[in-house]
Amino acid sequence: MQVVILPGLDGTDLLLGRFVALAPLDCRVAVLPLPDNPVDDYDSLAVSVGERIRQLGSCHLVAESFSGPLGILIARRHPELIRQLTLVASFVKSPGPGFARWLPWSWLFRLPLPIAVAKYLFVGNDHDLATRLRTTVRQTSAATMAQRVRCTLEVDVCRELASLNCPVRYLRPTFDRLVPVRSVRKIREINPCVTIHEIDGPHLILQTCPRQSWKIIHMNCGTTTTG
Repeated sequence: MQVVILPGLDGTDLLLGRFVALAPLDCRVAVLPLPDNPVDDYDSLAVSVGERIRQLGSCHLVAESFSGPLGILIARRHPELIRQLTLVASFVKSPGPGFARWLPWSWLFRLPLPIAVAKYLFVGNDHDLATRLRTTVRQTSAATMAQRVRCTLEVDVCRELASLNCPVRYLRPTFDRLVPVRSVRKIREINPCVTIHEIDGPHLILQTCPRQSWKIIHMNCGTTTTG
């Protein structure tokens, strides 16, 4: 089975090494980093990333956090390529509060990510991972990171999710402090066929609970919960 992973907001493969290393033996795994381009939106990313997936062939697409809407767009536009879609700690409409669109994101991303914030929002008590996250987000330009945040605050792929024909799973961290449970309920409301699977852990669940995550991603069928 070929598994293609679209990373979260940082857009790199730097935080996914351990997760990839623990992949089941029958999986061929490719992480597709996102281009560091401050003018890219979800539509333009769907074009460029979709073409790269076409070169790899049909796959199980795993879309983490920021990349969830991107994965939905690609699955909708290329049903011949995406056999299955797993959304990880993601959303179909903005998960953030309304005031977030007015924050100075370009300026904020020029500052180092505080370790306390990394732990609270992303990784829990894993200090090593918090340190690596702090370094990783600096590898992508502040302008691109800010653009990606703006994209999440404006996105709406409800119609595309509703029309998907491939099996869709949602992997929900139970201690996710970035994506509220209302986002998960919205997904089930739009497409009741989506199966929701929960793992106790923080937002970066692939990194903090890789083995449990693979059990869900790799299964042929599983128990559905409402979250």
